Amino acid sequence: MEVARALEILAIAVTLAVCVVTDVRRRVIPNRCVIVVVVVRGVYLLASLRGSATCVSAFVGAVEAATVLMVSARVSQTVFGTQGVGGGDVKLVSALGLCFGAVWTPVLIVLMSAFILVAQCGHVVRCGRAGWRCTLERAVPAAPAIALAAAATWGLSLYMEKL
Repeated sequence: MEVARALEILAIAVTLAVCVVTDVRRRVIPNRCVIVVVVVRGVYLLASLRGSATCVSAFVGAVEAATVLMVSARVSQTVFGTQGVGGGDVKLVSALGLCFGAVWTPVLIVLMSAFILVAQCGHVVRCGRAGWRCTLERAVPAAPAIALAAAATWGLSLYMEKL
């Protein structure tokens, strides 16, 4: 793996760690963290002189993520009466879509959804039937699932590059 790619992954991993801490403590994903992810990815794309196909793929990945999460938020609001997916979650996953591109963003979304579902099921078991009713104090933070899904997706993508 090239040094620039390793630095990009490290910077985004640190940013995701900050997101996890703030989301667990305050149920907020700071906009600054999202901006850091976008800037780091942009700098990497410019510094590595990737072709336009890579830039288009990155943009499509971001649009894929934003679309899926915004639809999920709307469905959650309509069906359950709660937002379910916060704006910070949508922005963070969309920014990560820039990193993973059109090919790997669906993997990120599927893994993230699976991790959130497991966390929500654990929340329901712990809180009983009232666990499905989401309040800010009892909401399951999504940043840990997003960070875990990002790590798994990076691992898979780096492994597949070596094959």
